[in-house]
Formats: sequence, structure tokens, C-alpha cells
Amino acid sequence: MRVGGFLAAGLVEETGIVARFFRLAPGNLFVAFVAAACIKGGLPSIAGCLAALSVMARTGKEWAALAAGFAVAALVASSNL
Repeated sequence: MRVGGFLAAGLVEETGIVARFFRLAPGNLFVAFVAAACIKGGLPSIAGCLAALSVMARTGKEWAALAAGFAVAALVASSNL
């Protein structure tokens, strides 16, 4: 299956909408999986993801975003007890 996909992708032109889709697809798939997990996790997960996204957008530092996301998720989860 993978070999077939690899060979088929090799036939696609390097320009055009299909090539652009293939360049954007990994990021789109990642966001789709993360969004589904955040929604399934409920309010603590959503709040943590939003905090992480906000800190990442402001600082550009992954560790700061992760720390903020985990902290906010833990605070929201502990307040729902």
C-alpha cells in the first residue's frame, strides 16, 4: 500500500494544487487528530490546548507553551472536582 502510494505520488507534478495539498496534508492531519483529542478530553483539554497555543503564538517557545498548557489543564481539571 505504501509503495503504491509512493509511486503514485511520484507521478504528480511538482506544481499545482495537488502538490500543494501534499505539502499541507501532514499539518492538516496533525491538527485534525489534536482537535479530536482536545474535544474528547473535555474542558480541561480544550483550556490547556488554547493556553498552549496562545503562549506559543506569543513567545515561540515550545517548552513554555507545553508548561502553560499542562498547568492550565491541571488547574481546570482540579477545579471541576
